Amino acid sequence: MVSWRVVPGNAAPFNPDDLLDIEEVAKRLHTDVGWVREKIRKRCSNAMPCFNVGRHVVFSWLEVSQWIRNSPRPTHVPHKRRVKAKGDHA
Repeated sequence: MVSWRVVPGNAAPFNPDDLLDIEEVAKRLHTDVGWVREKIRKRCSNAMPCFNVGRHVVFSWLEVSQWIRNSPRPTHVPHKRRVKAKGDHA
C-alpha cells in the first residue's frame, strides 16, 4: 500500500520515497558527488534543483531529469590540430 501525502492547494501529491540523496543522484548520473555539489551551488548559472532538509540535501529525480532535458548544451572552442615542426622527432 502506497501512502501519499497530499499537499494543500495546487501542489502535486508528495511521496517521501521519491527523494534521493546526493550519492544516489551522482550514481544515476555516472559522476562523482563533487560534481553534483558544484552543480547545486547558488553561484552556478544553471543550478540543479534540490531541497535542503536540515543539513541534508535531497533531490527529486523527476526535477533532475527535467533539468537535464532543459539544460543548454555547452559550446566549445574549435580545436586546432597540432602540427609537428620540422626537425622534431618523437
